[in-house]
Amino acid sequence: MSNSARVGSLWRPLLLVAALASGGFAQPAPSPPTLMGTVRDSGGAPVMSVRVSFLGVGAVTDSSGFFLLPGLRAGAGTLSVRRIGFEPRDVALALADGRTDSLLIVLTVIAHTLPGVTTEVDPAVELRLSDFYRHRQNGMGSYFDRKELEALRVTRISDALRRVPGVRVMSDRGRYQVRVGRSSGLRDCPPDFWIDGVRAPYLNIDDVPLRDVEALEIYKGPSSLPPELSNRFGNPSCGAVVIWTRVPG
Repeated sequence: MSNSARVGSLWRPLLLVAALASGGFAQPAPSPPTLMGTVRDSGGAPVMSVRVSFLGVGAVTDSSGFFLLPGLRAGAGTLSVRRIGFEPRDVALALADGRTDSLLIVLTVIAHTLPGVTTEVDPAVELRLSDFYRHRQNGMGSYFDRKELEALRVTRISDALRRVPGVRVMSDRGRYQVRVGRSSGLRDCPPDFWIDGVRAPYLNIDDVPLRDVEALEIYKGPSSLPPELSNRFGNPSCGAVVIWTRVPG
């Protein structure tokens, strides 16, 4: 047998082994879909505090109307867009792994006049704030309903938080930052923000006008947090500020 034939016969098994080995490596899984966007009104102005959710994942728009929904499931679904005072929007979407989709959503203001009503107990408020009343009964945080907020005679949420022991409100370039002290002796840190049961990671405390607030909850650490507020994507070790917005009327 010639030298070239002998060398060829040796290489063929090696090539076969290399081909089998390379086929055994799994391809990296594509990243889950991400959805981002901006919500504006019909005049082009950004709309903040809009609740946006898709297949169980939610967010709240910041003062620029921006929202971000990372780590979604691929497939078809409906994006729900809700804000008091605006007509609700539902947008059908089909998301794919490894892709980031961007949306511009326009909301229309609801134009209507509500007659004046005097009532002692509003069933709609009671139902909407059922979680607030349940949390308040446990007594693990600081709680303010609308009447108590009005009694404080303040104009911003940050002013109300200054009345809570252990909470610091600091000015940063004209915007207020909230910090809570931790009993472990570590440095104080920023709490999570929630609006109507949805975590709002990009919210500044005074992005929501106090006149739009129905109730307020403040928790200064993880031990006092209700279980549903201990979100693994957030910062529960620093507590939470929970905002419940007003029911129209």
